[in-house]
Amino acid sequence: MSNIQKGHLFNMISVLMLAVGPLLSKFGLLQISPSKAALINVLTIIAACVLLGLFTKNYVKFYFEKNIILLAVFNSLGIIFLFLSIDLLSPVEIGFLGRFYTVFAVILSVFFLNENLSRKELFFITFAVLGTFLFVDTGGDYTNNLVGSLFALLYTFFFALTNIFIKKTLSKQKSSNSIMFTNNSISLLIIIIYTLIMGELFYGDYSFEGIGYLVLSTLLGGFLGTLLLYEALKYLRFSIANVTRAFSPLLLAVISYPFFPIEITVKNTLGAIILILSILLLSTGDKKEKADEKTKVTSKSAK
Repeated sequence: MSNIQKGHLFNMISVLMLAVGPLLSKFGLLQISPSKAALINVLTIIAACVLLGLFTKNYVKFYFEKNIILLAVFNSLGIIFLFLSIDLLSPVEIGFLGRFYTVFAVILSVFFLNENLSRKELFFITFAVLGTFLFVDTGGDYTNNLVGSLFALLYTFFFALTNIFIKKTLSKQKSSNSIMFTNNSISLLIIIIYTLIMGELFYGDYSFEGIGYLVLSTLLGGFLGTLLLYEALKYLRFSIANVTRAFSPLLLAVISYPFFPIEITVKNTLGAIILILSILLLSTGDKKEKADEKTKVTSKSAK
């Protein structure tokens, strides 16, 4: 298996795990406040990182670096706005509005990572976003909760910004697990301050069932899903990896359908087809471009 294939495999498994997260989180938020949910989220990830380090004997390290501190700040804001939006919206709406993550990720990668997009890639990315917009056009009125929609857009923006800085800090010398540990350890301090401001840190209304849903959601999406994304970013360009993640709203809609049914229309069916084809063609194009670049380098070396 080539490095590009590894990257796409890690990315797709990550997408599967992230798709189920909002549904489990919604069940948890029926019993626990958003600020406590954010706190449970980071504590679960920190514990999982430590346990993974012990299990693999690759113990976690704390990386005190400027970029990691910045990504922790953005991560904290993303987590806070995520749970605020899930509390106000349905999981299906969260998945739909989460499509803007792809738009933010592609735009930010051009500005912060100096990634260049070919015309072919731009074409496929445009159609992937178009397909997502068509798919989510289910006739629902998202203006019913403007605050929740705003929070959803903010969380997608801050998570895209977080992953930009993750890409800048990743290297073969640094453990993905340790980066996640450092990120969430710093985020924990910020979220504790947020929970204190909200006056809920010492309020004893912690439902065990709610905690169970949130811990499971965090382990699948926040921990394993994110860890696999980190690994995928070692082999894939940031913009390519994140366009592939446009599958997430489609998967979330399927998983959430028994609990939150959505209307099946010609538009969203057509959108799903366009989305899948665009992503497959984009992935294939990325492999060919990498192969062409390798051939050019080999040819220059031979000369």
